[in-house]
Amino acid sequence: MSHTKVKTNSFADQVRLIPGGEHLDVCFACGTCVSKCMIQQKAEPEYNPRRLIRQVMMGREEAAFTNPTTWMCSGCDLCFPACPQEIHISEVIGAVKHLAIEAGYSSPLETVSVDEGLCAGCGICGMACPYEAPELIIKEINGSMDRVAEVDSNKCLGCGTCVSACLTGAISRPGVSNSEMKERILVAEADNGQPNLMTFVCDWCLRASADVELLESYPENVHVIHIPCSGRIDPEIALLALRSGIDGVLICGCQPGECHYQRGTLVSACKITLLNLMLGRMDMAGGRVRFVQIGTRDRGRIKKEIDGMLELLSPQPEVH
Repeated sequence: MSHTKVKTNSFADQVRLIPGGEHLDVCFACGTCVSKCMIQQKAEPEYNPRRLIRQVMMGREEAAFTNPTTWMCSGCDLCFPACPQEIHISEVIGAVKHLAIEAGYSSPLETVSVDEGLCAGCGICGMACPYEAPELIIKEINGSMDRVAEVDSNKCLGCGTCVSACLTGAISRPGVSNSEMKERILVAEADNGQPNLMTFVCDWCLRASADVELLESYPENVHVIHIPCSGRIDPEIALLALRSGIDGVLICGCQPGECHYQRGTLVSACKITLLNLMLGRMDMAGGRVRFVQIGTRDRGRIKKEIDGMLELLSPQPEVH
C-alpha cells in the first residue's frame, strides 16, 4: 500500500500517518511487550520495541531504520494480550519499517531465494507465506517470457514455509534447503538395539533454556534438527526419514495463537495430518510420525514428548 508523502515537522508525525503508527503515543514504554517476546532471548539481544519508540520520538531516523527491532518483528502479537494499553506494538513497528523501506533501507535478515529455472509459476509459495513475500511476475527466462515467483526480501522473514510448499524445489533458504535437510537425515546413524527418533524442533516453541539444553543430553539414537518454523517440514522430509531407517519422526511446533510466524504451526498440522491419513491407509501409521504443539508455558513438555515417542517405538516384550 502506498502512502502520499506529506511534509511534517517530525519523524514521529510521519510514523503517525502510517496505518498502525497512530498508536505511537499510546505506548507508555512499560516494557511488557519485551518480556513476552522471544526474539530478544533467542535471536537478538538488541531487540527492544521500547527503545525503538524512544528513537522515533527523539527524531533519530537512522537509528530507528537500522534498529534490528524494525526488521525482526514477525507480527505474531504474542505481546498483545499482555499490553496494558491494548495496542498492537507490531503495527507501530510496521509503520517504522514502511518508512525505512521508503528511505532506501533494506532488511538485514536471511531470506529465501528462487531458482527461476525450476520455478513453475504456480503461486503456491505466495499463498503459503504469512507475509505475502513471494509474488508472481512475468520476465524473460532462457530467451522466452515466463511466469516466475519473485521474493520481496523486505517482507520475507525466512521462516521457510514457502520452501516446503514449493512442489518443484525452486525455493531455498540457507540452512534449511531441501538438499541440506536431506543430507542431515541421510547421515543420521542408527543406534543398534535402540529406536531411532528424528526430532524437528521449531526455534521458537521452547521458551525455557533448560528445555533447549535438554535436547543435547539425549543419546545418539535421538537426532535433533532445529528449524526456524514447523511449517518448514513437509511430508517428503518425514517420509525420507522413515525410508532411511529412522523409526519415528517427531515434529515440535508452537501452540495455535503463539506461532512466531503467525500460521506456520497450522500449515504443519494440516500437512502432517494428511500424511498420517495416507500412512494409515497403507497400514504404516502406528504413531510413527507425530506433530505436537508446545505452548510457551509448557515447560518440561518436550522431554515428555520425546520419552513418550521413544517408548512407543521401543520393541514390546513378548508375552508368553
